[in-house]
Amino acid sequence: MDTRTLIDLIEFIDDEASIYLLAPLSKTAGFFANKKKLLYLAKDTFNYQYEGIVTDYLHLQTHVRISSVKNNQTFNDDDYNLIMYRGKFTDANIDSFVQLCSIHANNADELTFKEFFYSLIALFQLPVEQGFKNAVGLYGELKFMQYANEHYGVDISSSWHRSGSYSQYDFSNGETCMEVKTTLSDQADISIKHQQIFSHHPCYLVVVNCERYDNGETLEGLISSMHQDTKAFNGINFSINLAKELKRISLQDIKELQLDIRQIQIFNTAEINPLPVLPDNISHINYQLNISDLNELDETITDSIIETF
Repeated sequence: MDTRTLIDLIEFIDDEASIYLLAPLSKTAGFFANKKKLLYLAKDTFNYQYEGIVTDYLHLQTHVRISSVKNNQTFNDDDYNLIMYRGKFTDANIDSFVQLCSIHANNADELTFKEFFYSLIALFQLPVEQGFKNAVGLYGELKFMQYANEHYGVDISSSWHRSGSYSQYDFSNGETCMEVKTTLSDQADISIKHQQIFSHHPCYLVVVNCERYDNGETLEGLISSMHQDTKAFNGINFSINLAKELKRISLQDIKELQLDIRQIQIFNTAEINPLPVLPDNISHINYQLNISDLNELDETITDSIIETF
């Protein structure tokens, strides 16, 4: 059944409170409608615990008891998993949603229901490459906060994105700034916006080097461990900014991307500027900076800097 036919059926339904079968896809799965929304339901053969996850486009509910389908009784009273399409019927994503759900219903043994849901999120929510970069970048910033707390006894989370979306730097105390760049594996090159890092403002460059590691730490696990620290990471500023950053990352990367820290280095940007004088006709320049031969700050200087945040 094509998408337009499903939408026409949904718009024809007057009783929004009940669940209607639109099209069976197998003996245990199909497209349904409820409250003018398109649902994909499949019998819960995995015996999941009840769980609800909401994104911009999708709403997952596992282990939901369905006891009555308004217009069809061939779907027995049972526990089902469902994905609701929350977007508009005019969105381009709805065709992909219908197509992929149809394929999954006939190949459910290849991908569990929750794995299928996370795959949809990765497709619908963000460009995969950008979502991955956002995940790695957030991991680096959170690990640096944890590092500052564990090594210097300073909770810098209140200085994180102090101006919200208008923040020019990752951390600021009103006088000094710190910008975090996260690299993977043996990469020694980092992306630089020259006017941001090497402006007249006092700024320190923090480079967090990490690697993908099968037994590493997920963002979900890292955030959980930070929340368990009752003496840090509990301010409203941190909580709001964390929620904003997580919206820029797919749930699959939050739960499954595993990373591990190799090294954290801090540089005084006033001492490592590769282009101290720019031509008058150049106002902005972006480039890759190799840090392998640059002198990082020693421990005592780092300590005194972090204490100010």
